[in-house]
Amino acid sequence: MTPTRTYLGVGWRLCAVAAALFMAARAPAEHRPPSIGIVVNMGRYDSAAEAAGDEANVRWGDIDATDDTICTQCFAACELRHYLCQMTGLDEDQDANFPIVDDEELLEGDLILIGGPDGNAVTRRHAADLGLTQAGLAALGPEGFRIKTTDAGGQRILVIAGGGRVGTLYGVYAFLEQLGVRWFAPGQIHEYVPRGALPRVPDMDITERPAFVTRGFWAWEDRGNDAFIDWMARNRMNLWCDAQSNHPALKKRGIQLTCGGHRHQSRFINPRDPYPYNHPRFVGDEDKPDDPYPVGDQYAGDVNEDGVLSCSEAHPEWYGLRGGKRSFNIRGGFGDNFCTSNESAVTEFMKNFVQDFIDGEWRDADSVNFWMLDGGKWCECDNCTTLGIPTDRNLLLVHRLRQEIKKARLRGRLGRDVRVIFLAYADVLAPPTRPLPPDFDYENCIATYFPIARCYVHTFADPSCTEINERYRSHHHGWAVDPNRHYRGQIFIGEYYNVSRYKCLPIVYAKVMAKDIPYYYDTGARHMHYMHVTTGNWGTKALTNYQMARMLWDPKLDIEALWDDYFSRRYGAAARVMRHFYDTLEKALCNVTVLKYRLARRLEGNSAELFTDRHMKYEQYRPDTDDGPDLVEMVRYVARCRKLIDRAEGMEVPQRIKARIAEDERGFAYGEGTIHLFDRVVQATLADRAGNADEARRQFLLARPYADALKADTTSTTMSSSHANESNAFVASQITNAYARLEKRYGG
Repeated sequence: MTPTRTYLGVGWRLCAVAAALFMAARAPAEHRPPSIGIVVNMGRYDSAAEAAGDEANVRWGDIDATDDTICTQCFAACELRHYLCQMTGLDEDQDANFPIVDDEELLEGDLILIGGPDGNAVTRRHAADLGLTQAGLAALGPEGFRIKTTDAGGQRILVIAGGGRVGTLYGVYAFLEQLGVRWFAPGQIHEYVPRGALPRVPDMDITERPAFVTRGFWAWEDRGNDAFIDWMARNRMNLWCDAQSNHPALKKRGIQLTCGGHRHQSRFINPRDPYPYNHPRFVGDEDKPDDPYPVGDQYAGDVNEDGVLSCSEAHPEWYGLRGGKRSFNIRGGFGDNFCTSNESAVTEFMKNFVQDFIDGEWRDADSVNFWMLDGGKWCECDNCTTLGIPTDRNLLLVHRLRQEIKKARLRGRLGRDVRVIFLAYADVLAPPTRPLPPDFDYENCIATYFPIARCYVHTFADPSCTEINERYRSHHHGWAVDPNRHYRGQIFIGEYYNVSRYKCLPIVYAKVMAKDIPYYYDTGARHMHYMHVTTGNWGTKALTNYQMARMLWDPKLDIEALWDDYFSRRYGAAARVMRHFYDTLEKALCNVTVLKYRLARRLEGNSAELFTDRHMKYEQYRPDTDDGPDLVEMVRYVARCRKLIDRAEGMEVPQRIKARIAEDERGFAYGEGTIHLFDRVVQATLADRAGNADEARRQFLLARPYADALKADTTSTTMSSSHANESNAFVASQITNAYARLEKRYGG
């Protein structure tokens, strides 16, 4: 079910609300009605603010969700009051302004009720008038919500109620959006809050639930800041990483915690770790628990004679057979996978894995990214190869992990459920060749399809992209569309809007996302994230993240209306110029994959041929397929962008809009300098190879100012993951060796 209203900003409801705000703002203060009251169940707390701020003492995820609900819904009430006070210019420190009262108190005047009939006594009293039932709310799912207005005995009452506590919070944010509030990027400077009085509760009747179940970002480091986390919640994004500090703050906002990655084998079956049991043939480990596993025929004792029996010494047969020998090459997230047909190895691996959910590092995680080693080699023993291709073997492990999670829950060892998110990528990109186990848990085992280094010149489904996207379309079809496919479960899309080699460039994806996200949805995807999001300093990246959030909630929304809304509210009088700037910037950088993954590598490696792809030549080139902006066109586009952003910076707009444009310009300057550096280095390299030393020297000297400016930029390539960050923008160009070769010849 997708939202039942049109996109915010174009529906008649918002027009009516905006007109009411305008007229009320013009009315004399003595004729304005008293402030609207907010009603919420505060439980044992003396105030909503106290309940909202006590997340550290909430038992998140236990059987009794009462304390979870009170905390989140009181937080929702506080958020609502904060923005209503901002909109109307009323003092937030004055309790009489939009007072928040407990649901057991009586309050005259118009009311906004937070929460459904099961958790708010006032909502329960008016449920019949509102046409509201708890069963009806529950049918919307935990993140769906109703916003409904009614008149009761002279009181005008509006309820915001979710299918769960998170749905209620999302309903509050949707209500504020109906009043015109926007959160385009983290931080107050990027909020849009219209000003005017709110004399009465507005008339609304809205029912919504998200189209995509999971909406967020894939990360693995503690790098989210408060402003970023608030932005996620306010835009109804619900996935971040378990490595983030202050889990209760995320739980309160409905943000799910995901964990895992490629390092599971290093953690749970590391060949170098001491063997944790009393091995029957080794002396010196008698204080350890009894060994539950039989001794293998390859046991050779303490091979390195260090006095400690390692896991690989205790059971060499647990590890992958490569080239006729057992390989203990498991280091971090890379190497050779363990022998997945060995029952003892699988049992030990799974035991340690599930225990971590119970009392280990991942004791708060809601889902796990169950990935084998990154591009790892698989065991070549006969028992393993009979299990099928790596994808087939991987799915058997996924099935086993899910079974072990269920067992731990049935035995009371694990109090919450944990979804298993597995890979369709690299060594396991090919769809399975065999039927999955008949009891495979499709509800909680979900395939993540990662089209790394895909092309963004073309949409994912564009058949004219034969050089790059065609193979991704083929594999995606095998996982998600093929009527004869073996996997019949959900698809999780893992996009790469800031893949590591892009290094935080100010790329705009507005038009390609407008086609890709509906395509993903129509082919069955119900989960989506992307890697390496920056947590601040977004500049033009704000549109990528904001549009993604809105489209994952409703992929069928009116995208032109969204863009109109974004540019008009974010840039005011500069909207037309900035929209032209964004459109041109998207053209300038859409061929970034070929630029950074292919041309950069060829320059660094001093390849004989620099332009071997139809997607990009140096001069303008128009092939029948795979046509993309060539390097000279990219240079022309950034030159147009420079004129547009300079024009916008010179316009008379409020200081807040000037600050937004200035942030856009700083990010753009990084992209602009990168394109010009590539252009000059390419021209210098080609001239040098042609024996034209004078031209090579001239082009290098023209490259130097761009290199120096990029070296001085130590902020544009920060606030992302360790993979996508860089010390400065020059290093981030990834053509430093090519530049150094030219500098050695022509730098003098």
